[in-house]
Amino acid sequence: CGAMQVGDISIEPVIDGVVRMEPTAAYQGMGTVSGAKGSNDEDWTPHRNLIADDGMLEIALGGFLVRTGDRVVLVDTGLGDLERGVMKGGRFLIELAALGVRPEDVTDVVLTHLHFDHVGWATKHGEIVFENATYRCDARDWEHFVGPDPGATKKLRPLESQLEPWTGTGTLFAGIDTMSAPGHTPGSTIIVVSSGTDRAMMLGDVVHCPVELLDDEWGGMGDVDPDLAKRTRVALARELEGTDTPVAATHFPGMRFGRLLAGSGKRSWVIG
Repeated sequence: CGAMQVGDISIEPVIDGVVRMEPTAAYQGMGTVSGAKGSNDEDWTPHRNLIADDGMLEIALGGFLVRTGDRVVLVDTGLGDLERGVMKGGRFLIELAALGVRPEDVTDVVLTHLHFDHVGWATKHGEIVFENATYRCDARDWEHFVGPDPGATKKLRPLESQLEPWTGTGTLFAGIDTMSAPGHTPGSTIIVVSSGTDRAMMLGDVVHCPVELLDDEWGGMGDVDPDLAKRTRVALARELEGTDTPVAATHFPGMRFGRLLAGSGKRSWVIG
């Protein structure tokens, strides 16, 4: 089911919807470094294990439920109850209920960044969905999106009274830290969960598909600063390689955790 236990802390995926598209189409267009890999069929030949049996790339939409002590935390909130292009959400609150959590139970909503497919259930029709929660994001993303971007402003301005922004790398509360990872957006952040000697990471959109951790020349998707985003991804892969730290990202197939293993000349990705 993609759940991960980190010491005393549980992490469970909450899937809002799934996009299925041609792998090469996912890595074409804006927000990637010129000449980066991913847009040609031959780029994918060594990575067929990351593609579904019918040749499509599965891109999840959703967030993670983290339970630590008396806190009920959401890391990102999916697309929301809407369709946008090939994206369709709508299942987030249903999946959350199946995990035994009502909207009023959520104590914290931690947003890795403020793109529309990560803040979809933050508000609905101008009303705060998680009424008892403290909403948290990097201040740089709030400044970048809320005000300058009309869509983000309409979606996010209503929660301002419940917002506690952070800046950069630091501790949010016991067991959950932020790791600044700019490039995809100015305040793009990795969320680090730790308990005792155990550790796991939720990567936001620093990485959309595990292939981006395997090949330094791979492209990104929708990066505000593609060159900085690439440097951030490469540094992350160097840090993770061979550490056995489980990582997941909102768009990974099934939002499943995996580990980046060091190999002779190339890295490999294993689920679990």
